Amino acid sequence: MLVRKAATERPFDQPTRMILRHVSRYPGRSMVTVFGISMAVGLLVTSLQWQDAIERLVEVYFYEAQHQDVTVGLVEPRSLEVTRSLQRLPGVERVQPIRAVTARLTAGQRSRRESLTGIPPDASLAPVYDVSGYEMPIPDDGLLLSTKLAELLGVVPGDAVRVEVLEGRRPVRDMPVSGVFETYLGTPAYVRMDVLNRMMGERPAASGAHLAVDPARTAELNAALKELPVVSAVTSRRAAVQKFHDTMAETMLIFVGFFTAFSCMLAFGVTYNSTRVALSERARELATLRVLGVTRMEISYILLGEMALLTLLGLPIGCLTGYGISWLMTTQFETELYRVPLLIEDTTYGWSVLICVAATVVSAALVRRRLDRLDLISVLKTRE
Repeated sequence: MLVRKAATERPFDQPTRMILRHVSRYPGRSMVTVFGISMAVGLLVTSLQWQDAIERLVEVYFYEAQHQDVTVGLVEPRSLEVTRSLQRLPGVERVQPIRAVTARLTAGQRSRRESLTGIPPDASLAPVYDVSGYEMPIPDDGLLLSTKLAELLGVVPGDAVRVEVLEGRRPVRDMPVSGVFETYLGTPAYVRMDVLNRMMGERPAASGAHLAVDPARTAELNAALKELPVVSAVTSRRAAVQKFHDTMAETMLIFVGFFTAFSCMLAFGVTYNSTRVALSERARELATLRVLGVTRMEISYILLGEMALLTLLGLPIGCLTGYGISWLMTTQFETELYRVPLLIEDTTYGWSVLICVAATVVSAALVRRRLDRLDLISVLKTRE
């Protein structure tokens, strides 16, 4: 009964109780160590999450919202007969015409010069796509605005916007905002293609087209497009994605590399400094334990177990800190050109924790070498 009672009152062994006692004896130092480790993890999460966010942006914008392989721009608007001509080109499987004009959108005292894009109601290659994961239907007579553009104009669905087209006959028309949708890039505005053509006072026309192409005949199609004088530009979705990745790769490599190195140095410095201070303070105590027969492994556990405990406390706090910093950055750095989604994959947390733990293990190994070379005689000499 006495043995069972003692085990209940003291659930930890003697070395573990020594660790807990030393941590509670210096709460300020322990809190600083936990804070340093948590900040190292937080910075790692913040830097690595940008890769997750960029991958999500590419996935939504280039793959979920777009299904075309090639986008063709025309020198000037042409009748819809041009779509039938494009359909007859080698490798072309489907064609979706578009009509884009430059327009000034005005709501009250706010005005924006934007590209107003007209698309057919049955658009399937490049529909109006909300990042939540659904396609927006094109209203019969109204505008679809991105949430950022609606915010800049200060309008909500149901409000009227004056549309002043800045080309052709320069028509002016008041149109209702039929809906808003979230997008990560730009500030687009959409309208039905036939409505835009009627507003322009022209016959049905297109200024470009999206094409779905047989991949095996892409080269043949490109050669045919080069021969068409009405074509002003050809954009490949695959090339656009590759260019985007190439542009972002260099920037992300510098950004992530800098913060990863800084976080490793921070974790290493905090843990090494804390452990070295503890070793200096407890050298006599540890040497005495060695003389009394305690093994090197046991005194290593007493010294380094404290750092392991503080690291274990700092890791989850660091993950929460990283999420908070990431949220702050994605909300504060939102621009008209792009909005970065807040997305942190589980692997990002995992790598952040592993990198921080690795830096801690390296610092612990260096201190462990000093502990192995501890001079028992000089440490135990009577201090004058």
